Amino acid sequence: MSTNQNKTALNTPGLEGKQGAAPVTLVEASQLIFFDARTLRFFKHGATLRLTVEGDRCYPKVGIVRAFPLSQPNGFLSVRDSANKEAGLIVNPAELSLENRKLVEEHLERRYLVPAVQRIVSAQERFGTVDWTIETDRGVCRFTTRNLRENVQRPAPGRIILNDVDGNRYDIRNLENLNLESQELLFRHL
Repeated sequence: MSTNQNKTALNTPGLEGKQGAAPVTLVEASQLIFFDARTLRFFKHGATLRLTVEGDRCYPKVGIVRAFPLSQPNGFLSVRDSANKEAGLIVNPAELSLENRKLVEEHLERRYLVPAVQRIVSAQERFGTVDWTIETDRGVCRFTTRNLRENVQRPAPGRIILNDVDGNRYDIRNLENLNLESQELLFRHL
């Protein structure tokens, strides 16, 4: 890549035409920030998770997402600020202090609550959507899916994750564990 390509400026949303707004280069935009887990202090204020990076800055509201939720769920956590921009990456969450790790794990558990499907009770197509009633490890659920070709994930052979219209996920961890009626209802709509 030539030097001129490295200095290509990106348009920063909300800063177009503002005097003194420094353009962001491709190199700057592609920089990852790796947090040192020993310098992180998480706090809970009500339902809000806050972060202080010792000697650097504070984030009054953060979210944490798994960078690789299926292949490496216990590593590479992305810390997002209140604007959902990545503040930094925690490569190995096991390096967090016990108190911080507990807060992070609670946050991730709430974010990644994915019921395991045990049986499909009914599935009815209606105007391009499918209304499902399923039994999960957390009880009976009712939800609606749209455009299943785009809202079904197959992370491994025999495993299917359904995404509903609200962004919730329902995990069929092993198709062979579903009874025959459930499998027929599922494949009728996939």
